[in-house]
Amino acid sequence: MATILGNATIIALLILCQRTVTSAQGEATSRPLLDQLNRETEALYADVRRGVLRVQMPPPRWLSEVAERESPLVKYKGLDPKVREQLERTGHAARAAEGEPVARATAANPATRAVTDADVTLGRNAAVIIVRAPSSPAPQPPAPAVAIATTASSDAPAFAPNNIGLVLDGQGHLLVPLFLERDSAAAGQPIKVGGPEGDTVEADFIGSDRPTNVTILRLRKPVGTPVRLGENAAPADGSLVLTVSPQDASGRLSMWTGGGKDFAVVFSIDGQCAGVARFGQFLSGRACKLIADQIIRHGSVKRATLGVILTQVAKDDPARRRSDALGERPAMRIDQVMSGSPAEQAGLRQGDYLFSVASQPVNDIPTVAAAIAARSGPTAFEVLRGEQVLTVTVDLQQK
Repeated sequence: MATILGNATIIALLILCQRTVTSAQGEATSRPLLDQLNRETEALYADVRRGVLRVQMPPPRWLSEVAERESPLVKYKGLDPKVREQLERTGHAARAAEGEPVARATAANPATRAVTDADVTLGRNAAVIIVRAPSSPAPQPPAPAVAIATTASSDAPAFAPNNIGLVLDGQGHLLVPLFLERDSAAAGQPIKVGGPEGDTVEADFIGSDRPTNVTILRLRKPVGTPVRLGENAAPADGSLVLTVSPQDASGRLSMWTGGGKDFAVVFSIDGQCAGVARFGQFLSGRACKLIADQIIRHGSVKRATLGVILTQVAKDDPARRRSDALGERPAMRIDQVMSGSPAEQAGLRQGDYLFSVASQPVNDIPTVAAAIAARSGPTAFEVLRGEQVLTVTVDLQQK
């Protein structure tokens, strides 16, 4: 059988090569396989694009808090005061360029004066790079410059999308892969969404869920075609997928290898939405539907307390090489079990590996959060203890 298949493959390749050879006169080549792939890709994109809409989301409060924590003035608070002073003035200059009023240099305000080498005291292992000003100082902008910048900002485009939304149903519900606090969506202020025909429609905030990092909106005028949410946990490694970036809705056909460096909505080649990849975490289409249904019904997700601290088990974790039962299976390691929690009462232990919740595979925090959403009562947890796979029943109670 292997020989017959091998000969058939060779004959097929010879026929293909014969059909794709370019003649000496420069005649056009025929590439039937590439032509077919191109047609299939076009059909896949056409199937997907009407269910993916551009969205102009308001800035989440938590994003501002992260930016503030990551600010050099906070992150490097142990720097020499003179260096901090220079960093702060750099921030003033950036805000002035954006049209924000800043303090002017005065004798009474030395915080805006120039810093020289004599002002900076280097630590033992410190290194500071100072960019000197030009020999002829640049002229100061006229006083009305801020007002001019402010006026110019009013000419900003009316629609500036910064994310995407997946059409969930014919009622106009959208799933956006970003957590937005309720109070960050201004009361009564609609969110702008780009329709598939280039028009702009308005949507209202319905609810959001921080553990799974999603927000649900509802279009005031339903447009687009609902996406088909997949049922599998994640694409198999090596699968061909279409990824759509939430940042600019750009698409890319690629091979799925776990999504360790991807932030994208992932579609399988049959047009189903496999889920959302976030730099190694993956929220499946099934989990997206479960979370969306909860938010649409209740405005939030009802979730029971489990009472464990979990860690995602990476593909290259040494424990996988030591345990045949663990192998390459998606898993979460239980690092701690809270005293008196449902997990402790059910018998879950520190060091157990969690494979699934209610038959849903789990391998990161969002999938666990989705798996226990809306669940109440006895729930089956598949765990690995040593080399033995056990089913532990946890009585989940929503509070």
